[in-house]
Amino acid sequence: MVLGLAFISPLIAMPLQTAALNNSVVGTSAEEPTILKVGMLRPVKMLNPYTAIDTPDYVAMGLIYDRLITYDEDGNPAPLVASSWEVLDWTDADDPSTPGVNEGANRIWRYHIVSNATWHDGTPLTSADVAYSINLNINDSMWAFTPYISTRMADYARIVDSTTVDVYLKIPSILAQTLMIPVVPESIWSQYTPEEIMSNVTNDHPIGSGPFKFVELVEDQHLLLERNTNYYHGTPAYDRLMMVFYGSDQVMAEDLKNGNIDVGRFPSTTFNTLKGKPNIQTAAVDICDPWTIGFNCYTDRSSSQGNPLLLDDNIRRAMQLGVNKSYLINNVWGGYGDIGYALEPPAAPYWHWEPQTAEESLDFNPARANAMLDAAGYDKLNGDGIRLVNTTDNPYATRNTPLSFKFNVRSDAPDDVAAAPYIKAMWKDIGVDVRIELVDQATLETIVYWEASHDVYMWGWPGDYDPQYLLGVMTTDQIWGWNDPFWSNTTYDALFLEQMQQTGAERQATVFEMEKIFYESSGLIVTQYPKGLFAWNTLHFTNWGDLVAHPAREPEFWWGAAPLFMELKPTSGEHGGVSSSVMIGAGVAVIAIVALAVAYVLIRGRNKARGGKDTGKTEKEKEAGLD
Repeated sequence: MVLGLAFISPLIAMPLQTAALNNSVVGTSAEEPTILKVGMLRPVKMLNPYTAIDTPDYVAMGLIYDRLITYDEDGNPAPLVASSWEVLDWTDADDPSTPGVNEGANRIWRYHIVSNATWHDGTPLTSADVAYSINLNINDSMWAFTPYISTRMADYARIVDSTTVDVYLKIPSILAQTLMIPVVPESIWSQYTPEEIMSNVTNDHPIGSGPFKFVELVEDQHLLLERNTNYYHGTPAYDRLMMVFYGSDQVMAEDLKNGNIDVGRFPSTTFNTLKGKPNIQTAAVDICDPWTIGFNCYTDRSSSQGNPLLLDDNIRRAMQLGVNKSYLINNVWGGYGDIGYALEPPAAPYWHWEPQTAEESLDFNPARANAMLDAAGYDKLNGDGIRLVNTTDNPYATRNTPLSFKFNVRSDAPDDVAAAPYIKAMWKDIGVDVRIELVDQATLETIVYWEASHDVYMWGWPGDYDPQYLLGVMTTDQIWGWNDPFWSNTTYDALFLEQMQQTGAERQATVFEMEKIFYESSGLIVTQYPKGLFAWNTLHFTNWGDLVAHPAREPEFWWGAAPLFMELKPTSGEHGGVSSSVMIGAGVAVIAIVALAVAYVLIRGRNKARGGKDTGKTEKEKEAGLD
């Protein structure tokens, strides 16, 4: 019943969303503005770029705030606010008593700043704004962009002249191109302390320098932006961009087919229904968005509320061995993904590591998982087939404590909800119990980032094409920052600093060593590298390009001005209005389907409670050991 309500509640609000779209957004004549409408399955919640967490927030902030450096459509670093950059020696940092060593080598990042950028309020963007934006992040209260720069990495930034800013580093690094932080206006943000920015600045009307200006955010309905006609990299060819928020992927798909939105990302089942429909094009795109199962690895037991048994690498490794990733990809997630290993995905092929031997691999192997748990002292089962601690010297729990964990799954992520029961069954086969607890995205953020009260959870990790960001996320200094498993490894931390001074094959080897360490420890299980399943309607816009050949054209690009959104051009046809009757009808149909599903769940549950046999398993599920 809880599952049913989790799906019904957002659908009940759909007619309200329809009315908002129909009455205030869509042009019905040539005199009205042309609007690109982007469907999103989760809403924008944060307009403060320093407190944003979810992907929609970052997509929105990337359109409003330019980053210092961005990526081109092929995932290569590209100029944005910084027209170019270089790495220099910091002469004053060299110790004259050690003539054979230059301690100042590679200790300055120099950025040359564009001279024609303006803020949305018409004032010039200056090198002072850039220096301020960098220095703001070099503060212990800030954590959003610390994988790029932090107090551990840098001393300060300073203005050299009107178009030049230098960053003075505490540790050598030649990776100046990785500083992809947003640039914000000093005149607005300097009125707050870093502590205030991270705690109570909502930034309700953001002023950036990006290709789109903020107009309005209507909670759980839409975000409306208008083009910046003074944008220094060229003005978009249409008037407005709207991100439209949906509680149902099926309703969003109907709106796409009807031309009421122009593009969206869909779960696999819905994506397949869009193929071949009139005016609809689809693409399965390699993206930097590995899907993960995480564990609470926090060793500070005074702060962590997670189950301490998950500090045992043997349990986490065994649970990775117990997950049949191929089955999930092919039978639950529609076949649109590759088996996951370390965090850096195949979308960044030069940095993507995979195990080279059977011994290194933690691919699905229940026999090996069971042997590993037996050898670690979890070789006793209770009456339900769940393993128990069977030694008196286990450092994490007392004897006869069951291997039983809560499993947080996002109720607003359909693919996660679909996969969770299969994963639970796979782990039951190796004697590990999990209790699925459905939570929404915001609740999961609180459980993980603010409480450390998680045990096991499903999430994802969007990252950069350069490994600096995703590798940095898992360093020890990111605990109580982005490090959601609260995982720590001193060798990994040292290698992270080492790779910052390397290039080419040398850096690749260090990155691979880090990825291997992280994979073997299993702080996160990377279940798959999913494809981004995008569909768009060609009725109102042209110049979509080839998203497969140029994957950074994806609509969820968030490193500044999105290449796709900058190049789309309106067709000569009108951008027709939304039909309330179509939308309401679609919403009612989905509610009816969900109601039937709820009834089915209740019947199955009642039958099982009364001792009836649950025969809902498919033959494929039985073959996979899920019976």
